Amino acid sequence: MRFTKRRRVISALQSTAMADIIFLLLIFFLLSSSFILQTGIRVELPQVTRIERQIQKDVVVTITATEELYVDGVKISWALLRERLGSRLRETGSKTVIVKGDEAVRLGRTVQVMDIARQLGAEQLAIAARSLADEERP
Repeated sequence: MRFTKRRRVISALQSTAMADIIFLLLIFFLLSSSFILQTGIRVELPQVTRIERQIQKDVVVTITATEELYVDGVKISWALLRERLGSRLRETGSKTVIVKGDEAVRLGRTVQVMDIARQLGAEQLAIAARSLADEERP
């Protein structure tokens, strides 16, 4: 009687293929994460040397370079500014209005927003700015 030897099947996991797959996934996620767009309103803030951070929830009015107007991130027309700003001041209970105006915006528009805010009962008005980098300081 003749016995045949059984061949053993090598059941070792091929680690090289697994490492390749993980490496390719890592590259894919690193590259694709750089394509994520951050949504928001594009505004180039003027630069200052000293910034005071605001902690409480304030009403933010943004004026873009093309003079589009946003109140707390919601686009509105200039005709509705008084109504919308008044309702936001009542809703939040805040007495502070921060104006984020692009550098290219005419000063008259910024003053107009600040005047309306003052008439609606805002006690504190602030203009948002970005800090100068150390190498840009005189």
